[in-house]
Amino acid sequence: MNLTGGRNMKITLIEPRAPGKHVYSNVNMPRLGLPILGTQLKQAGHEVKLILGSRRDIRLSDITRADLICISTTTSTVIEAYHLADFARDQGKPVIMGGAHVSFMAEEALKHCDYVCRGEGDLTFIPLISCIERGELPLDIPGLSFRRDGSIVHNPAADWVDMNRVPFPDLSLFTGLKMSTYPVMTSRGCPFDCTFCSVTQMFGHKYRCRETSALLEELKQYRGKQVFFIDDNFAANPRRTKELLRAMIRDDVKPSWWCTQVRTDAARDDELLQLMYDSNCRMVFVGMESVNPATLKSYNKKQEVEDIVYCVRRFHQLGIMVHGMFVFGADEDSLQTIQETLDFALKNRIDTVQFLILTPLPGTRTFAELEREGRLLTRDWNLYDAHHVVFQPSQMSPYELQKATIRAFKKFYGLSHIFSNLFMTGFRSLAFRALGCWMVRSWEKENRWYYRFLQIISNPQPAATWGSRISKSIERFRLRKLKYICSEKFMEIEVAQEQGHYRVDLKGYLNDFSLAETFKTISGQIPRIYQNITINLDEVYFASEKTVIKFIDKLNELTSRARNIEVRVAPENKYLVQVLQKYDLKIPQFSISG
Repeated sequence: MNLTGGRNMKITLIEPRAPGKHVYSNVNMPRLGLPILGTQLKQAGHEVKLILGSRRDIRLSDITRADLICISTTTSTVIEAYHLADFARDQGKPVIMGGAHVSFMAEEALKHCDYVCRGEGDLTFIPLISCIERGELPLDIPGLSFRRDGSIVHNPAADWVDMNRVPFPDLSLFTGLKMSTYPVMTSRGCPFDCTFCSVTQMFGHKYRCRETSALLEELKQYRGKQVFFIDDNFAANPRRTKELLRAMIRDDVKPSWWCTQVRTDAARDDELLQLMYDSNCRMVFVGMESVNPATLKSYNKKQEVEDIVYCVRRFHQLGIMVHGMFVFGADEDSLQTIQETLDFALKNRIDTVQFLILTPLPGTRTFAELEREGRLLTRDWNLYDAHHVVFQPSQMSPYELQKATIRAFKKFYGLSHIFSNLFMTGFRSLAFRALGCWMVRSWEKENRWYYRFLQIISNPQPAATWGSRISKSIERFRLRKLKYICSEKFMEIEVAQEQGHYRVDLKGYLNDFSLAETFKTISGQIPRIYQNITINLDEVYFASEKTVIKFIDKLNELTSRARNIEVRVAPENKYLVQVLQKYDLKIPQFSISG
């Protein structure tokens, strides 16, 4: 079908924000995948709008007035992306999705969209748009997945992109986006191969660079502004990096302040470090990962702890702040490892840190191994943000890993340490530390429910009052595929209707969070004037007797308006039966199933 009658199209490109609090929550700096594609579309004559935000930031007209919707994803943003895609398709709009997550989970994504661009989209996107304009099937376009006659088609992978064919991203295409720091990409690919990283699967091992002359032209528009070079490894080719920095200094196209990501080995090149400082580099993000040699080896990091120490010292000698990124949760890690890492960060006066939790992202060896071993706790992608434990660690429980990581964060960003580096790196370091202090405390407040969840699944010996049935139910809950755990918390709710009779099936763990969600869902799906209702509690397990009492109170509220309510409970769930019989349950009919 030709959607546009041959005319140029109105295309909305959306990059969803990741949910919750994290280090980039307050950073209005987009990834450059969509801006580059948007620029190509604009050059081809299409009307383009770019949006960075969640559903609340998107106006209905951004969807309804567009001919085509394109959505970029990471693993932690993909649930929001699926919601947006579902809404757009409900409005009759074709949807294209791309990004790291859907590149490795194309069949999952095609439940919500029409096309998936796998890997780099530069060679796939524009030809696909042309096919859609002509109403043709994209059978010969590389790197594309789509449905044909009910079957999924995966076209062969696209070739790696020549970086000199990539245009300057037109950031003015974003609607209402104000940036204090501007992203610039100088390369793609990484010659290294860390086990938890998907970069090499997305962009390859070959380090591909843009020409220095092209980069200088782009940097002219950011002269005197703050820039983040978003390369995964800015100094992977030191000779090329030094050539760029010399040219920036020579042509006076230096940003007022810039930062980037490097490995520890960059600190071994004195000339490189001096050029970085002279061109106004004032902060580096360093993937330190661990101070446990065994963990570094398991990550395939190819660096030693001594390299980290030397890296921090050399950058500090030049007055360049260091942001250290550590990853907890490897099979070689213990609670002692986390404490040793905290001590290391404080001792070496690392300016700011991220204590990340190992996250098995699709496309990585870590994901494949943990999935094969049955150690994934959930596939709620919202939680795959490196701040939530989503797998079973080897030497500690999920709760212990979560608690220890947040405790390390709180100690590092405690008031006693916020001012410790003030005279060494100045007030900018203080500002970053203060932001970190606020962020970790906000995160902990918002995620108290997740602490409770991890406590439940981490406890191998539940309280005696729960009995063996509760123990088994927790294990079943841990292994069960959890659907959108952030919104439904611990409960699966299904409401069915047949000839005026409503059946409510509940499966999961009932506590204060899921209780509220349960009755909210029931009230939303059953008419206000209730008729006959059966509530099935065969697979429901309660946190405490107090929760049962609250549940009874809610049932009594329904009873006042219903003709008949039947509650079904499995006879082996003796704890629940006893509590229900103990209290005055004003329900017309109450039966024990089985």
